[in-house]
Amino acid sequence: MTELIHIIFYKVLIFFKSNSRLTFGSFVKNAGSGLVYLVFAYGCLMLSQNTIEYLLLKVKIGSFLLHRFVLVVLSIFFIAINVGNMVVSYSTLYKSKEVLFLITKPISFTKIFLIKFLDNFFYSSTTLLLIIVAVLFGYGNYFNFSLWLYPFILFFLILPFMFTAGSIGVIVLLTILKLASKWGIKKVLSLVALLYFVGVITSYYVSNPMKLIKQVFDYYPHIDQYFGFLENDLVKLLPNYWIAEALYWISEGRLERALPFIYVNIITSIVVFSIALLLAKKWFYQTWLTSLNINAELKSRKKEKVLFFGFERKSRLNVFNETIIKREFWLFFREPNQWAHLLVMIFLISIFISSISGIDIIVLDVYNQYLKTIIYLVVTLFNVFLVASLSLRFVFPLISLEGEALWKIRSAPINFNQLLSKRLLIYFTIIFFIAQLITFFSNYQFPAQLAIIAQLNAAITTITLVSLNFGMGGIFQTSKKKMLLD
Repeated sequence: MTELIHIIFYKVLIFFKSNSRLTFGSFVKNAGSGLVYLVFAYGCLMLSQNTIEYLLLKVKIGSFLLHRFVLVVLSIFFIAINVGNMVVSYSTLYKSKEVLFLITKPISFTKIFLIKFLDNFFYSSTTLLLIIVAVLFGYGNYFNFSLWLYPFILFFLILPFMFTAGSIGVIVLLTILKLASKWGIKKVLSLVALLYFVGVITSYYVSNPMKLIKQVFDYYPHIDQYFGFLENDLVKLLPNYWIAEALYWISEGRLERALPFIYVNIITSIVVFSIALLLAKKWFYQTWLTSLNINAELKSRKKEKVLFFGFERKSRLNVFNETIIKREFWLFFREPNQWAHLLVMIFLISIFISSISGIDIIVLDVYNQYLKTIIYLVVTLFNVFLVASLSLRFVFPLISLEGEALWKIRSAPINFNQLLSKRLLIYFTIIFFIAQLITFFSNYQFPAQLAIIAQLNAAITTITLVSLNFGMGGIFQTSKKKMLLD
């Protein structure tokens, strides 16, 4: 435990040392960044508070269903954190120059793993934590939380939940590389992807939020009570259920009912992290050697064959447009964070469309208008959340992905603004198409006027969020990433 405290203290000192230069330029940049984050946080706070107020006071869905929506959102966050840490940890643990340096020193592999894992977890989760804190304040303001409840929920509910997701991601990564030395990386990745697919599908249909909504509304208008007896017992084994259930009882002013879920959440995070450390002690060095073999094998294969969509293949496009499209394609798939998150989002989109499109709105006429309003609202909120996620993930870092090659592009005899416009158009077209597709399949059963309004709202939302993320990505641009052809 003392060693862990020393490592965390060491990383904090490095962080403050690297950010301690007090110049006018750094002050303006930090002040601007702080202002943007404050405005964004305030927007998240007001959005969460107004959404909760609308659902509980206007739509009157009851606190139980509200926290079941929270459960669904938490499941998406869990998968995103889990897969994100798995992908990012591969770069920080196996491709980092710092790890290569530390391995040559008399430092145990467990300590190296611990340093880089904590480094990766806290740095990669900072933005998400800011959003969660802002949403938490909006949530707490509505339910009139005491001040001490905010840090209590953050440190004993949210952080252990995120730590569990990140630790599981690293455990899966270690297992993948361990098995890859025997079975091959392609077979292992295919097997893990299949297991994730089956697991997410199973957990979704076990929880079945749409079925739960219908069952709860059988008790209308007496729906502002606890309906835990309607849920599948298997759902109670999921970490996102523990968080949602604890928040429900805290919002009801019954902290004693939330304590068992808080306890299980903390113990689970400790156990999972301990397993990650144990596996790192046994497997980290071996898997590091395996990663070297995998990287060498991939590079040799690239040199031996002509790549699909490669620059040496001709197309009917003019040279400039062909270069931009092919360059963007390889720039995107060079970063594992990009395509891995894309696969996760496509998977979540597929589940959502398959579930929501199966709801027969005509059958819901036996219920009241509130249930149809809830479904329409959930669909709209999901679309906004999805567009925001896609824009933040793929449009915000668009300029930064130029990496250290940015100066070469600026000095080349090309129109840089035209280049950026065409790059942005590629991502905007894809996100716009996805948003319109989801909106269509989610709303075609509603009346034509509502469906058309939903399509227009999706279009306006896409234009706004993509533009906002592209602009902010230009303001907070960084050129620390690898060059395209590295």
